[in-house]
Amino acid sequence: MALLHYFPSQFSLLQYLRHPAIPNASLSETPVPPSISPQFSSISFSRQTSVLRYPSFQSLRCSPSSSSSVQDETLSSSKIFIKGLPQSMSEGRLHKAFSHYGEVSQVKLVVDRDSGQSLGFACIWFTSEDTAKLAVKEMNGKFFDGRFVYVTIAKPGFIKNRRRATHYKF
Repeated sequence: MALLHYFPSQFSLLQYLRHPAIPNASLSETPVPPSISPQFSSISFSRQTSVLRYPSFQSLRCSPSSSSSVQDETLSSSKIFIKGLPQSMSEGRLHKAFSHYGEVSQVKLVVDRDSGQSLGFACIWFTSEDTAKLAVKEMNGKFFDGRFVYVTIAKPGFIKNRRRATHYKF
């Protein structure tokens, strides 16, 4: 079960993280001008394990999430990434389903080396960026083959740089 906290402002989060029980917690405070970030902007977190004084403590680094228009400019690609797929998924089924949005040039379903079952994520290459964006728009968050899937434009080098993949867990 996930525990969520509501922080009315970005500085409330910083005050929460400076709790006396966390000695020497270091956070960089970089105020974001109000003209750039909207009132309810989203913040993404990345964890870094400290190896110096407190090896069991983790520090949080906060950075504003990019908006969809900025993300479209930086990640313009004809390759999409899908996660949340069932173990019974096949490349042929993905090819057939995503061909409705445009011509699919390649499908790469990531499978377990030992069992050959799907690990729950895949990449699909389209012949044009427009059809890839259409597939993301139409399929992201939709119910597909018994599960809700997450579909987005793929980051460059995702499949190439994977060492040992494990099954996607919700």
